[in-house]
Amino acid sequence: MSRTVNKITLVGNVGRDPDVRETKTGTKVVHLSLATNRPRCGEDSEQRTDWHRLTFWARLAQFTEDNVRKGDRIYVEGHVEYDTYERDGVSIPTADVNVRELVLLSSKDVEVVEAAA
Repeated sequence: MSRTVNKITLVGNVGRDPDVRETKTGTKVVHLSLATNRPRCGEDSEQRTDWHRLTFWARLAQFTEDNVRKGDRIYVEGHVEYDTYERDGVSIPTADVNVRELVLLSSKDVEVVEAAA
């Protein structure tokens, strides 16, 4: 059996307040956008901002709703999920980070929250 890994670590700034929803079965889910910066390839002075869509579930979703706001600096770990949706007959690819761990970096007391196993 070969070993595979799907793990992503991001540190960045929250681009909008949490978008809070509930599934049909009553599980809380929260979506956020996270901005990370990196230098443009081959250029010294300019940076490029990458936007990531983050998803938090259940207990971690509740913590995010209560404690995370636009502009906050956070550290997250999770895995990437790829999907597509169709709009006007065109298939649009998506990438979503399903978050398993969140660390608040903006607050005075750094707090770590992990999703329940």
